[in-house]
Amino acid sequence: MDALIDALGESVLEESDEELFEDLRRKGVDIHTESARIKAMLQSTVKTFQQRALETARAAYKRQIERMERQQYSIPETATERREMFSFITKQSALADFVTAQYRDLESLTDNDIETYLEDLAELGILGKLKPDKTNGQE
Repeated sequence: MDALIDALGESVLEESDEELFEDLRRKGVDIHTESARIKAMLQSTVKTFQQRALETARAAYKRQIERMERQQYSIPETATERREMFSFITKQSALADFVTAQYRDLESLTDNDIETYLEDLAELGILGKLKPDKTNGQE
Protein backbone atom coordinates (compact mmCIF):
# COMPACT_ATOMS: atom_id res chain seq x y z
CA MET A 1 0.00 0.00 0.00
CA ASP A 2 2.83 2.40 0.88
CA ALA A 3 4.49 1.66 -2.47
CA LEU A 4 1.26 2.51 -4.32
CA ILE A 5 0.90 5.79 -2.46
CA ASP A 6 4.56 6.63 -3.13
CA ALA A 7 4.09 5.85 -6.84
CA LEU A 8 0.99 8.05 -7.02
CA GLY A 9 2.84 10.84 -5.29
CA GLU A 10 5.75 10.54 -7.71
CA SER A 11 3.45 10.59 -10.74
CA VAL A 12 1.75 13.75 -9.49
CA LEU A 13 5.10 15.42 -8.89
CA GLU A 14 6.27 14.53 -12.40
CA GLU A 15 3.24 16.11 -14.11
CA SER A 16 3.12 19.80 -14.94
CA ASP A 17 0.52 22.06 -13.38
CA GLU A 18 -1.31 22.25 -16.71
CA GLU A 19 -1.49 18.45 -16.94
CA LEU A 20 -2.84 18.18 -13.40
CA PHE A 21 -5.46 20.88 -14.03
CA GLU A 22 -6.52 19.19 -17.27
CA ASP A 23 -6.88 15.81 -15.49
CA LEU A 24 -9.01 17.42 -12.81
CA ARG A 25 -11.20 19.23 -15.37
CA ARG A 26 -11.78 15.95 -17.26
CA LYS A 27 -12.93 14.36 -14.01
CA GLY A 28 -15.41 17.19 -13.45
CA VAL A 29 -13.55 18.84 -10.59
CA ASP A 30 -13.94 22.62 -10.27
CA ILE A 31 -10.39 23.66 -9.47
CA HIS A 32 -11.35 26.91 -7.70
CA THR A 33 -14.01 25.22 -5.55
CA GLU A 34 -11.67 22.36 -4.66
CA SER A 35 -8.85 24.80 -3.93
CA ALA A 36 -11.10 26.80 -1.58
CA ARG A 37 -12.27 23.59 0.15
CA ILE A 38 -8.71 22.35 0.71
CA LYS A 39 -7.56 25.78 1.89
CA ALA A 40 -10.43 25.95 4.42
CA MET A 41 -9.65 22.41 5.63
CA LEU A 42 -5.96 23.25 6.11
CA GLN A 43 -6.79 26.50 7.92
CA SER A 44 -9.18 24.66 10.20
CA THR A 45 -6.56 22.02 10.95
CA VAL A 46 -3.93 24.65 11.74
CA LYS A 47 -6.38 26.57 13.95
CA THR A 48 -7.34 23.41 15.84
CA PHE A 49 -3.67 22.58 16.37
CA GLN A 50 -2.85 26.09 17.55
CA GLN A 51 -5.77 26.13 19.99
CA ARG A 52 -4.86 22.89 21.77
CA ALA A 53 -3.16 24.77 24.62
CA LEU A 54 -6.14 27.11 24.91
CA GLU A 55 -8.58 24.21 25.10
CA THR A 56 -6.41 22.49 27.71
CA ALA A 57 -6.34 25.70 29.78
CA ARG A 58 -10.10 26.14 29.45
CA ALA A 59 -10.70 22.57 30.65
CA ALA A 60 -8.35 23.07 33.62
CA TYR A 61 -10.08 26.36 34.46
CA LYS A 62 -13.50 24.69 34.31
CA ARG A 63 -12.32 21.88 36.63
CA GLN A 64 -10.92 24.45 39.09
CA ILE A 65 -14.18 26.44 39.11
CA GLU A 66 -16.20 23.25 39.65
CA ARG A 67 -13.90 22.27 42.53
CA MET A 68 -14.24 25.70 44.09
CA GLU A 69 -18.05 25.59 43.79
CA ARG A 70 -18.13 22.24 45.62
CA GLN A 71 -15.71 23.46 48.31
CA GLN A 72 -17.14 24.04 51.76
CA TYR A 73 -15.62 26.95 53.66
CA SER A 74 -15.48 27.45 57.39
CA ILE A 75 -16.97 30.89 57.62
CA PRO A 76 -19.48 32.24 60.15
CA GLU A 77 -23.13 31.29 59.66
CA THR A 78 -24.76 34.69 60.07
CA ALA A 79 -24.26 37.89 58.11
CA THR A 80 -23.45 39.79 61.33
CA GLU A 81 -20.72 37.31 62.26
CA ARG A 82 -19.31 37.42 58.71
CA ARG A 83 -19.21 41.24 58.87
CA GLU A 84 -17.40 41.06 62.22
CA MET A 85 -14.87 38.64 60.80
CA PHE A 86 -14.34 40.75 57.69
CA SER A 87 -13.96 43.87 59.82
CA PHE A 88 -11.38 42.06 61.97
CA ILE A 89 -9.41 41.09 58.86
CA THR A 90 -9.36 44.63 57.50
CA LYS A 91 -8.05 45.97 60.82
CA GLN A 92 -5.15 43.51 61.09
CA SER A 93 -2.03 44.95 59.48
CA ALA A 94 -0.77 41.50 58.46
CA LEU A 95 -4.11 40.62 56.84
CA ALA A 96 -5.23 44.01 55.52
CA ASP A 97 -2.95 43.62 52.49
CA PHE A 98 -5.26 40.84 51.29
CA VAL A 99 -8.23 43.20 51.21
CA THR A 100 -8.03 46.17 48.85
CA ALA A 101 -8.99 49.62 50.10
CA GLN A 102 -12.31 49.65 48.26
CA TYR A 103 -13.53 46.75 50.41
CA ARG A 104 -12.65 48.33 53.74
CA ASP A 105 -15.86 50.38 53.89
CA LEU A 106 -18.17 47.70 55.27
CA GLU A 107 -21.25 49.91 54.96
CA SER A 108 -21.09 49.85 51.17
CA LEU A 109 -20.75 46.05 50.95
CA THR A 110 -23.71 43.70 50.73
CA ASP A 111 -23.89 40.56 52.87
CA ASN A 112 -23.31 38.55 49.71
CA ASP A 113 -20.20 40.61 48.88
CA ILE A 114 -18.71 39.90 52.29
CA GLU A 115 -19.55 36.20 52.11
CA THR A 116 -17.92 35.99 48.68
CA TYR A 117 -14.78 37.82 49.87
CA LEU A 118 -14.49 35.54 52.89
CA GLU A 119 -14.82 32.51 50.60
CA ASP A 120 -12.08 33.96 48.38
CA LEU A 121 -9.84 34.50 51.41
CA ALA A 122 -10.57 30.94 52.55
CA GLU A 123 -9.65 29.64 49.10
CA LEU A 124 -6.35 31.50 49.37
CA GLY A 125 -5.74 29.91 52.77
CA ILE A 126 -5.92 33.20 54.67
CA LEU A 127 -8.87 32.28 56.92
CA GLY A 128 -7.20 29.05 57.97
CA LYS A 129 -4.43 31.10 59.55
CA LEU A 130 -6.83 32.98 61.85
CA LYS A 131 -7.33 31.81 65.40
CA PRO A 132 -10.99 31.23 66.37
CA ASP A 133 -10.80 33.54 69.40
CA LYS A 134 -9.72 36.39 67.13
CA THR A 135 -12.47 35.92 64.57
CA ASN A 136 -15.60 35.74 66.68
CA GLY A 137 -14.53 36.28 70.27
CA GLN A 138 -14.90 32.62 71.21
CA GLU A 139 -12.42 29.83 71.89
